[in-house]
Amino acid sequence: MLFVCKDIIFDLNAPQWFNNWFSQKAYICIKQLCTMFISSTPQVTLLIVHSMVFAIAIVYLVISRKNLKKNILRYEQQVLLSQMNPHFVFNSLTAIQSYIFRNEPHTASKYLASFAKLTRLILENSRCELCSLEREITTLKLYLDLQKLRFEGRFDYAITVAEQVDPDAVLIPPMLAQPLIENAIEHGFSGISWAGRIEIRYTLAKPKYLVIEVEDNGIGIEKSHEVHENKGKQYRSLATEITKERIKNLKKLGNSGIKLNITDKSAFNSNASGTIAQIVIPIK
Repeated sequence: MLFVCKDIIFDLNAPQWFNNWFSQKAYICIKQLCTMFISSTPQVTLLIVHSMVFAIAIVYLVISRKNLKKNILRYEQQVLLSQMNPHFVFNSLTAIQSYIFRNEPHTASKYLASFAKLTRLILENSRCELCSLEREITTLKLYLDLQKLRFEGRFDYAITVAEQVDPDAVLIPPMLAQPLIENAIEHGFSGISWAGRIEIRYTLAKPKYLVIEVEDNGIGIEKSHEVHENKGKQYRSLATEITKERIKNLKKLGNSGIKLNITDKSAFNSNASGTIAQIVIPIK
């Protein structure tokens, strides 16, 4: 039996952590070890070699574990993003279907095109860690227009961007504000006798921080709790839980400055109703 052996060449690219600082420190350590290696006895030489191999293995394992944890967190972000109220898809298609049944094909076609575009944007955003603020606003407008269709215009909305904010240059995690908007529509406007209103504002608190505010004139958090209790249901906002989980993961990925604050407007004005949700995001 004949065995043919060939040389196998491995081409290993330098990892991201191999920066100038690491190179300098590694060079100094290797130089010192080489000096000891040359001037030492065979037993000491063997000990030095074993120590070097062990040290390299430890460094590799630590960095590999860190990169693995980051990858897991990124996948968790994608999963959380994909959980953005699947009922919305069904309800939107049902609303579009109603226009078809009422023999309004032009309106149905218009909203169906918007739904298709929104679905494409959400799928694309779920694969990205960051998207431009301009793209985010486009996605939210499509989402809000379809929600207005569902609720037959029972609420209105406004999106304002401060002059000092460049929507094309600012990059943020996609769809962070969407669950807060969903909360306002699904819970805040539940059973109201007045016209609903959602205001979404993008401002700069500091040169390096973007502030996203979602304000509504709904019944508020406390009243919503009471409504659910009277119906014998336990109040649970899945949208808020998803947002909090995403922010928790974003902090682990290095965005330590990101914050979420949700306030019932009646807490600082007894005559006011509704909720103000605020997200603070560090930007580069």
